[in-house]
Amino acid sequence: MPTVHQLPAATAIAGTDEFPVSQNGVLRKTTQALIVAGLQPTLALPQANLLGRSSAGTGAVETVTLGSGLSLAGGVLSVLPSAQTFSALPLAGLPGGGDLVPLGQNGHAMALPYAQFMAGLSGLAGVDGSGLVARPSGVSALRRLADLFADSVAVESFGAHGDGVTDDTAAFVAAAASGRPVRLGHATYVVNGQWTITQPGTVLLGTPGLSVLRRATQSGGAWIAIQANGFRADGVVFDANRAAVTQESWGVQVGTQCLTSDFHRCAFLNASGPMLGCGLVFLPTDPAICQHVVRNCEFSGNAAHGVWVQACDGVLVAECRAHNNAAYGICVDFNDSAFRQQARLLQVVGNRCWANDRGIAVGNFNATNTTPPVWAHANPDVLMALVSGNLCHDNASYGIAVSGWGLVVQDNLLSNNALGSLSGAGVLANADHSRISGNMVTGASAFGIDVGGSVTCDISGNTVTQAGIGVNCGGGMNLRVDGNVIQDCTSWAVAVNNVEADGNGQTFGIACQGLALTGNWIGMPSGSAGGIMLRDGPQGVHVARNCFVGGDVNNCLSARTDSVSVEGNRWNFVPRFVANPGNNGGVQQLVVPDIADSVMVTAAPGGVQSMLTHSQASVAGTIGFIRVTAGGHGYSTASVAVGGSGTGAAAQAVVNNGAVIGIVLTSGGSGYGAMGTQVPVTITGNGSGAAAVGYAGLPVPEERQLRIRCNCSVLFTRSGAWPVQENASGADLTVPANASVIWTGTWNTWRADH
Repeated sequence: MPTVHQLPAATAIAGTDEFPVSQNGVLRKTTQALIVAGLQPTLALPQANLLGRSSAGTGAVETVTLGSGLSLAGGVLSVLPSAQTFSALPLAGLPGGGDLVPLGQNGHAMALPYAQFMAGLSGLAGVDGSGLVARPSGVSALRRLADLFADSVAVESFGAHGDGVTDDTAAFVAAAASGRPVRLGHATYVVNGQWTITQPGTVLLGTPGLSVLRRATQSGGAWIAIQANGFRADGVVFDANRAAVTQESWGVQVGTQCLTSDFHRCAFLNASGPMLGCGLVFLPTDPAICQHVVRNCEFSGNAAHGVWVQACDGVLVAECRAHNNAAYGICVDFNDSAFRQQARLLQVVGNRCWANDRGIAVGNFNATNTTPPVWAHANPDVLMALVSGNLCHDNASYGIAVSGWGLVVQDNLLSNNALGSLSGAGVLANADHSRISGNMVTGASAFGIDVGGSVTCDISGNTVTQAGIGVNCGGGMNLRVDGNVIQDCTSWAVAVNNVEADGNGQTFGIACQGLALTGNWIGMPSGSAGGIMLRDGPQGVHVARNCFVGGDVNNCLSARTDSVSVEGNRWNFVPRFVANPGNNGGVQQLVVPDIADSVMVTAAPGGVQSMLTHSQASVAGTIGFIRVTAGGHGYSTASVAVGGSGTGAAAQAVVNNGAVIGIVLTSGGSGYGAMGTQVPVTITGNGSGAAAVGYAGLPVPEERQLRIRCNCSVLFTRSGAWPVQENASGADLTVPANASVIWTGTWNTWRADH
């Protein structure tokens, strides 16, 4: 019998071919069809599909596709809590703190208490017995975020290690390119720069404080550059790691291609370089309207600004914390040399900024956008901005500094900013057509609110305490300082210099004109601290209905100008001021407080030969101020010489745009003549045409009214009186007891009107 090897080979096998088999020890035959019956045929399926069975009953293996709740990438199947998207679920009622939220985290299904999930989210309405309660908009935000998680992919699916050492840049590039939201774990991922994001709608989802991107090396101008529209990051720490990467570079840069972004519960830390070292920067997009939202984020340890919004329109920065940045915590500004791009429709609300140079800086006063700067209101960098509800404390120079047109700075709390600084302030505003209102400013800074050089602004309803100067409003035009509480300032509650300059002596280019100081509460500590100071002849000043408390009545107002009206002011709630004439060098002189528009004379046996305010009496014979009568042209420098019969007076010219706009008196000298006498002044320099006149003492202000209520018969001498006391009779005027006379300042004389 031949062996198997000796048999001829079969070239094909049919189902009816027979084989010998041993069955229970008995040799039997069977067919090929029976042997292979029930075996699985060759397997073939497309990419990103699974094997399984979806048909009812037992049967063959079938191809199973992936639903929206599953992801198969890199050989890893990521499973989320439900294959059904959250948007398809029925909408629940308002959730409570004990409710659970399903999450997919690192490929694992997990449950998170609703209260913890909502921590830090916007839209909280309050707390009741059930825990945190979200308003309807909060529920919508929750559903949107849940949808993102439902559709997301873990960055580990693309090969990320998250060990803080391995370079995970390629994994993040691939994950973003997938077009799906990218989910980060509780890990530190090394992502090196420059990572350029070009996928529109890229989303990074992490856990606040636990999901960290950290830079180890850098090439290029930005660590992370977003160069596609539509970006969102939630709960991600962006650590630029300037201890290891010292080169000048942006942190996270939102490019001009991106008009819509949302940063929520993120942190931007440790960017390097004093120029570009900003944690987050938005490059200019004006005039396109943006939808950039930065909410509940942190900015810290950056070598320049925490967040820098350049010329972008429609940006919201809210509920953030900016601290320990070398420059500004929150900055909005752009120096466009062509003056075309500006920031508009900006909101900076509800933030806390501390331990920066400036807490919040919006715009700048550089009209030319050049170095050195030229201060002026031409070409504002910021238009129509709201800065509200912020807490700024312990910043080195300013809590809030703003410059621009149509700004509202309101209801902010500024504490202990610029302590010990000679030029810093709680609020600095070089603004035009703007409002500074309802702010609380505390701390021993040089200025509480500094609005020097502003134009057509309302400074009202603020509370300022403990500053050197409470409100500085000199060098401006058409300002209303009304209804403020200014308390315990060590120098002046309100200071008004005719011309203002910055801390380096750079002039603001405006002489003061049109200023209303009305309805303010001014608390003066005992000693040399004063109420309102007008210096170097500001014009068109109205001082009315202010309430001065404490201190000395003669410190309430120092008016070194001939252009001030006084009405209805009170000191220590005294219903009337009593002032009687006294002998001064043989002249019966009546001296009244500067804030008084009415006094009562109770005794005048020698009559009244001279009526002066306290400021006039204190500077008699000196130069009180110098008025520029012609600015001239072509000046870059100018010198001032004071003539007349006296000696020792000295002054400095203030030049702006080729003209002399004001003169600062540095010494009044002595011996310059009777009150209001004009003194010649000579201006020399490299220009021509400038002219000025000095005044001995202080002239009687035009239309300044003073009511004298006579409790006894009072004789007002006409002949020999100085300033002249004129009346319709052309002779001495006797006012009987229990009568009054109103005197009005007219061409450096007093005229009896009634």
